[in-house]
Amino acid sequence: MGLADLKKNASSCKAAFSKQMSIEEFIDNASLYALGQTHEFTQHTNVVDFLQRRDNKQATQSQQLVNQTEQVKKPFRRATFTLSEQAISDLTALSHASKMAKSKLIRHLIAEHSLLSDKDKQALYQQFEHDTQLKSLSK
Repeated sequence: MGLADLKKNASSCKAAFSKQMSIEEFIDNASLYALGQTHEFTQHTNVVDFLQRRDNKQATQSQQLVNQTEQVKKPFRRATFTLSEQAISDLTALSHASKMAKSKLIRHLIAEHSLLSDKDKQALYQQFEHDTQLKSLSK
């Protein structure tokens, strides 16, 4: 297609060229060609069809953008905790051994802890207090 084909009343450069296309179709085809894709328009379009296609494309693109941002948004919040050096080294060792991120490991441990009965939680707390007191006395 040459520039003569883009004029309003221009005839086709080739006599065998039977399909006329709008400027919008030409631009769309050129864009697809640049991306290595092809697309044949099955019918002639007018401005209304172009606007509908453009609006549909924009709606699809905005929906894809919303989906991407929802994937990027995680249901997590940042939190800062103060841990002892021993707790940090234990967490690091557990992380390396399990090949899990420290934050994921903490989430997993919290989930496991929430499954414990109240009696088991109290026993665990008492054991932790006892171990902490022993460590502080030995120093």
